[in-house]
Amino acid sequence: MKVSRMKYPKIDAISKIAGLILVAVSIDNVFRGNYFIALFLFGLGGFISITPLFIKVDTSA
Repeated sequence: MKVSRMKYPKIDAISKIAGLILVAVSIDNVFRGNYFIALFLFGLGGFISITPLFIKVDTSA
């Protein structure tokens, strides 16, 4: 997937915030005793956080 140079920082910031929110929700689920839900949300948050590494920036303009 290619995105323009101006859109990449927005996508990166949104993915980091969404990943942090999912990690926070997973920590909350650990304290409630829902370990499998917490593990799923923790993995999903990590995957969403590293997704911008696979996005290529279009340098031609």
